[in-house]
Amino acid sequence: MNWRALFKPSAKYSIIVLIIVGVILGVVGYFATQQTLHATSTDAFCMSCHSNHSLKDEVLASAHGGGNAGVTVQCQDCHLPHGPVDYLIKKIIVSKDLYGFIMIDDFNTQAWLDENRKEQADLALKYFKSNDSANCRHCHTRIYENQPEGMKKMAKKMHENNFKKAPEDRKTCVDCHKGVAHPYPKK
Repeated sequence: MNWRALFKPSAKYSIIVLIIVGVILGVVGYFATQQTLHATSTDAFCMSCHSNHSLKDEVLASAHGGGNAGVTVQCQDCHLPHGPVDYLIKKIIVSKDLYGFIMIDDFNTQAWLDENRKEQADLALKYFKSNDSANCRHCHTRIYENQPEGMKKMAKKMHENNFKKAPEDRKTCVDCHKGVAHPYPKK
């Protein structure tokens, strides 16, 4: 390939036409990427690989499954970041899970989940701790100030005491709230 040809003006097309074509291709590419990212972030997509696991039933049986507030949490609410850059990075990182789905024998079985639950739960906890439980705090916005009326007095006091600590000494959500959507294994 002649690299100099890439930087020469085109004999056939004006620079304006080339810019317009580039912008159109960029916009179409951007929206196609966004649609693909969001389509692969739905519960239906997640359950296509986890269909024989108890994960969805566990969430529905938990406080996040449509409890008092009537809100059912979706997979992406907890497992994907809400910021656009972090979201894209996480989607790239978890794309390796497709390889696991294809290559791991019996991945889509409850037996595999039961055998590997501790390891998978610890990976999830590590992720939550690394971002100070940002996904939890995305929905639970009033946990330190202006706390909900229905919150128990003991819980309010514990959250207030945690908030009084220096930021580096505070506990994050998953330090106390393990297994709020999926049972945390004891073993």
